[in-house]
Amino acid sequence: MRPELHYLSNSDIENIHECSLKILNEVGMKFPAREALEVFNKAGATIINNDTVFINERLVNDALNKTRKRKDFTLYALNPEKDVKFEDHDPGITCMTMATSVIDPWSGEKRPASNIDLERLVRIADQLEHIKVSGGLITPQDVDHTVCDWHTWATCIKNTTKHITGGVLGYRGVQDAIKMVSIAAGSREAFLKRPFISGWVLTLPPLSMDTASLEAMMEMNRYNIPIMLSSGPILGSTSPVTIPGMIAQAHAEILGCITLSQLINPGAPLVYTSFARGMNMKTTNISMAGPEFAVLKVAMAQMGLWLDFPIRMPSMLRDAKVLDAQAGFETGMVGTLSSFNADIMDAMQLDTDLVVDYPDLVFCNDCMAFIKHALRPVKVDPESMAFDVIKEVGPGGNYLTSQHTFQHFKEELWHSDLFDHDNWESWKNKGSKTIRDKALEKTYDLLELEYQSIISPEQSAAIDSIVEKAQSDLSGK
Repeated sequence: MRPELHYLSNSDIENIHECSLKILNEVGMKFPAREALEVFNKAGATIINNDTVFINERLVNDALNKTRKRKDFTLYALNPEKDVKFEDHDPGITCMTMATSVIDPWSGEKRPASNIDLERLVRIADQLEHIKVSGGLITPQDVDHTVCDWHTWATCIKNTTKHITGGVLGYRGVQDAIKMVSIAAGSREAFLKRPFISGWVLTLPPLSMDTASLEAMMEMNRYNIPIMLSSGPILGSTSPVTIPGMIAQAHAEILGCITLSQLINPGAPLVYTSFARGMNMKTTNISMAGPEFAVLKVAMAQMGLWLDFPIRMPSMLRDAKVLDAQAGFETGMVGTLSSFNADIMDAMQLDTDLVVDYPDLVFCNDCMAFIKHALRPVKVDPESMAFDVIKEVGPGGNYLTSQHTFQHFKEELWHSDLFDHDNWESWKNKGSKTIRDKALEKTYDLLELEYQSIISPEQSAAIDSIVEKAQSDLSGK
């Protein structure tokens, strides 16, 4: 059987869901985009103040019945062998987006992130097994800020064969992203048949959306581009301070967006996500790794699974500033708890999502391997109970030469080249290296590997021309 972790009982989930429906029906949610209001109005929703929509239970239930479920959902990749499916629970990690700084892998100094950093990081992520979804871990600070998203999409598309997720701004952002990925896919038709990108859609708690996000969501819905649909309220700031109250509000915001997405295009794909988090009331600093954050990831994942949706949760985003003991504890605790229910988990950022350290990619990849091994299903049958082997070896014997051991030890015993399992003397003789030292060495090896270009120079130039035109149109440069 597969191990499970629940903070909420079935009756808890049902009660919270009912509260969320009541919020949408009696409190409403702001959708400040004319097209969204027209769609809701046509569907029979009540609208006040030209932006606040009261959504009744019938509309929500109709939408939930139409939304694509886990067994029918795939995050496509440019390389079909790297497609991500959700019918079976197989947790992995995804690149979080939009950090602004990196720790230089050669000097060790923190500095603004550049587009060349993004290129290197995407290439590293493309080679690591347990990073299932790629994306812009950092937002380049050496490009025109007006078109940062365009540069990020272009660099990711050129350097990974995995599914890519990232931020998009309004209708124009989605259309230009489609143009860029269609070049890599070979044609617009080929891309739309297997859309290998997804876009972040973030609500604006409490109970609101911003216009650009709404426009982007509706445009992606039309083209069956998956959306990573997230509500990220802050306990006691943009949501009630109680965890059930926050979950009810966050779930309501997600349900409101689901309803709109299915009115735009029944069956439009989405991944259920939540950045619900806490805040230090003394300093007002946000925490992305506290105990309440871990509880919220598990509980919000339960809400999404109850609806049979794919689940993405931010679970390895540490408050720690460097790859130290705090970072390790936060990675292990929140990552492990989330992995019981989440399918893909945002990772590989430090300092509450602001900093990326190159060797952290290698570190998080091995942490995910560790967690997956610990959470794998345990199959109990005559072969695994091994009575005949126990009888053969008998009292006082050993199993080192048993054929049963040779047949099963690789699948039963996890091995890592990164984590140290030697004794003190062996560790000292090998240089007394910390886990970051070893991860950095592997990072250098990955950076030195000969890179096989994913797209042709002509395709690359065509993608760049889309970015240049957006920069000219949007910033006048």
